[in-house]
Amino acid sequence: MDAAAHLEITATHCRVRLPDTVSLVEAAELVARAIAYCRDRQFPKLLVDASGLTKLAPPTLVDRFLMVEDWAQEAQGVVIVAVVAPQKLIDPDRFGVKVAAHSGMRADIFASEREAVAWLLAEG
Repeated sequence: MDAAAHLEITATHCRVRLPDTVSLVEAAELVARAIAYCRDRQFPKLLVDASGLTKLAPPTLVDRFLMVEDWAQEAQGVVIVAVVAPQKLIDPDRFGVKVAAHSGMRADIFASEREAVAWLLAEG
């Protein structure tokens, strides 16, 4: 799956919209590719729109750890990531956000795109 095909470049950030038909593994891979794309092109902010993933089951802690660890490797401390996801996919303890911080990546997750964009624009 080509991340660039799902990417939109705005004046303030990149945005990738995940197709609602992807599996968790495909979604995670698409985000990793989008992060790498932004990093390689010196776009420091990425909004991941996963709001359409309403049919996915919530990821396990292991899933969250592995996804975010991969994303942090791709970000290399350069790309800041805000994720918009259905509330049911957001861990109440924000485990993925903690993994990101521990891995040297600035990231957060939101149920609202408005909040995600505001946070993203306020970062760095």
